[in-house]
Amino acid sequence: MAFMAFLGYINIFLVRNSINLAIVAMVNYTAVNNNVQIIDNTTKPGLIQCEVYSENFTGKNEDGPFVWSQPIQALISTSFLWGYITTNIPGGRLAEVVGTKYLLTGSVLLTSVLTVLVPPAAYLGWQYLVFIRVLMGIALGPSFPSMHPMIAKWIPPNERSTISALVYGGAELGTVSGLLLTGLIIENIGWEAVFYVEGCFGVIWAVFWLFLVHDNPEEHPRISEKEKTYIKTEIAKDAHVSNKALPIPWKSILTSMPFYSILIANIGHNWGFLILLVDLPVYLKTIFGFDIKSNAVILALPYFLSWISTLILCPFADLCKKRKWLSTVAVRKIWTLIGHLGPALCLFVMAGAGCNIQLIIAMLMLSQVVEAGNYGGWLINHIDIAPSFSGTLFGITNGVSMLVSWLGPVMVGFMTDENQTLEAWSAVFIMAGSVLAADSIFFLIFGSGSEQSWNYKAEGENDEIESRMNTENNPPIVKQENTELP
Repeated sequence: MAFMAFLGYINIFLVRNSINLAIVAMVNYTAVNNNVQIIDNTTKPGLIQCEVYSENFTGKNEDGPFVWSQPIQALISTSFLWGYITTNIPGGRLAEVVGTKYLLTGSVLLTSVLTVLVPPAAYLGWQYLVFIRVLMGIALGPSFPSMHPMIAKWIPPNERSTISALVYGGAELGTVSGLLLTGLIIENIGWEAVFYVEGCFGVIWAVFWLFLVHDNPEEHPRISEKEKTYIKTEIAKDAHVSNKALPIPWKSILTSMPFYSILIANIGHNWGFLILLVDLPVYLKTIFGFDIKSNAVILALPYFLSWISTLILCPFADLCKKRKWLSTVAVRKIWTLIGHLGPALCLFVMAGAGCNIQLIIAMLMLSQVVEAGNYGGWLINHIDIAPSFSGTLFGITNGVSMLVSWLGPVMVGFMTDENQTLEAWSAVFIMAGSVLAADSIFFLIFGSGSEQSWNYKAEGENDEIESRMNTENNPPIVKQENTELP
């Protein structure tokens, strides 16, 4: 299950994010920009500020056929999110009701078809391309929240940081693969071929997923009884997970500060992630003059290092829990601080780096190495506090965060439109870093690692279960019997 989900997220992020690099080859920047070059360390009208670095790169740096302004480019990149936010909550809930298997299959198949339609839509007009991107977002909305219910049913609590790192780490490797594959295809064939090739990958994955994966151990025909018993026993030790859909306790969720701490962390994460993913290719091209191939390599390497880092940080998080070095809540808070404060500091350094491309690349790499802490932090925390509603919770937090975070790239578009300067991009990095720093502090104050009472009270469980489940932060007081003689 975990390995197939890992491959699935590679494919999802492949088709989801390839537009962010492909658009650099699609747009005629010579016609769009009349900006900046650097003269005596001051900003003057021109096109490239740090042109000296582009001399080291010999790949193609040709303009594309479309004259799209920076705000229109941001609109195309972020329009995916308009559709994405509409199906996060229903997608998470649907996974709890009918299961993840068929929901994710349909999601990927529909997205693959839409991916193939991207080139003809672009030639018809940017409005048609925006429409296709919105539909892709609608199709992929359930992809993230639908996985939490499956993890809650398959993975024991002390292994969830490790397995979540493997599963969701596919997003990092998918970003790497997307950037490298997109750059390679553009350089050798053309930007249109990117979408045809990646659309086919999705269909192949969906066929294997459909026949190999099942929603829970009870439904799997090839799992041994020993493994099935182990999974059920280990999960039952830590939390109450139901295989049937329970009524959603909306009032309890919407008045829960641990829930809001995850929501705020998700908003900050997506805000910074989208700005880097959507806008960095434009930054490297317009400020440093990097060609497509160089752009792809520089952007892909940090995400590859992030994937490697998840394989180290997240198993260590599980080890800290198993050895009882740290409680669940301590692990979640520390790993979230690593994943958010670390990148925030790197962005602040980038804001003052000027044309020092070596320092900028080093900070990009370091920011993604420490960003991997999120997989052992807030990202898996939905299952800690409410495993029976983890899909719904992730749907809410991911949907709302995307609703807010798409404004980030749009703001960058307006901040840098006809203003591709070092000063403008410094302001962008400071803005993104400040959001990450603020949300990590909020999670530190209000985050929790305990299962919330409304997770099992929704099914009418008694107070004995509530007492058993809330021992992490409030261990029970053991009363000793009175042994005195009368």
